[in-house]
Amino acid sequence: MAKQTPDWDDRDDLFENEDPQEEVDGGQVQLEDFDSLILAPSDWTVGTIYEQIGHQIELDPEFQRRNVWSISAKSKFIESIFLGVPIPQILLTSKKGSRSSFLVLDGKQRLTTIKEFLDGRYLTGRPFKLRRLQVLEQLNGQNWKFISKQPEWRDRFLNATLRTAVLRGWESEAVLYEIFHRLNSGSVRLSPMELRMSLHPGEFLKFIIKWTEEIGPLHHLIRKTTPDARMNDVELAVRHLAFADSQFEYRGNLKEFLDQCSLTYNQEFEDNPEFFEKIIDRLNKMNAGIEVGMKIFGDKNFCRKWLGDTYESRFNRALFDVLVGSLANDQVRDWAIGNCNEFLEAFKTLSVSDNDFVRSIETTTKSTENTRKRFEAWYELVQDLCGVKPQRSKIAN
Repeated sequence: MAKQTPDWDDRDDLFENEDPQEEVDGGQVQLEDFDSLILAPSDWTVGTIYEQIGHQIELDPEFQRRNVWSISAKSKFIESIFLGVPIPQILLTSKKGSRSSFLVLDGKQRLTTIKEFLDGRYLTGRPFKLRRLQVLEQLNGQNWKFISKQPEWRDRFLNATLRTAVLRGWESEAVLYEIFHRLNSGSVRLSPMELRMSLHPGEFLKFIIKWTEEIGPLHHLIRKTTPDARMNDVELAVRHLAFADSQFEYRGNLKEFLDQCSLTYNQEFEDNPEFFEKIIDRLNKMNAGIEVGMKIFGDKNFCRKWLGDTYESRFNRALFDVLVGSLANDQVRDWAIGNCNEFLEAFKTLSVSDNDFVRSIETTTKSTENTRKRFEAWYELVQDLCGVKPQRSKIAN
């Protein structure tokens, strides 16, 4: 069957500011957590670091299919190396229990681009040929196989120095997350899922990344026509699964909550062959709930706050949790399909009449009180409407 082209446009500039990503959980690290850190400069040449990629340096190929850099940006970066332009420092961290294996905290796009160029292909399989070079115009259209036959160009590239530092001595993953967020607080923020993939690799996380590469309602909701390079689609899917599973307890730290879900599901994928089908079924129901929600609310209004006369334009993660969580239930969804107006009006009424609910969707997930309030307020209303209360995770007092 031919792959259908989505009938919506890709995310516009406005939505780039409607960030549905996992939030930074503040207050989880203390000054003393950083006292044991050791930052050791360890500059390597391009040739040396290339030999270590995939062996001592992990780049997480499942995640790296989602490259943030454009093809032109990659060519420009390779040109910078040829020109000897100073490249920002690569920051690695030693893996727990190993002094010779490293995770990448900062510089993954740079290392991936080097690997793609020297391998001769992008991770998509497309041949890597330099393009739109502004200084080395003579190399436009050329690949490494051709360039490496010219000793001057080959040695110039492979012997170029990459400023590198290795972070050692960390004891808490919370420290790595804190450093990672601070390093990626610039114009293109990367998803914490990147670091989660490195710290907690497993079959579930590999599966969820591949599952979100199939374009569907979740992508329509966040206005993407391709898998999201920043992995919002992955994070929202894991978030939905976690909040809909009663075996988990949310204690106010979203990172730990999603870590717990990922670790548990990684193990389930190994131990229980039937668990794979259960997750597929739950994700399909999530997508079905999103489709119905966009039909009832309108695709630009679903998971947006109702202001009394119009919808807020910003995507609201708290509303995603409760609205998609309820509509993923088969009985709730069937009732909502037959009673669209009543379902919609119930949401609007709650949004203007219950100040506690309004506050609960305006605050972050750090408050267990507000997280519990928004689930209870909406789920109890859904139960009043159709007689069914959807399942959710436990939420600590």
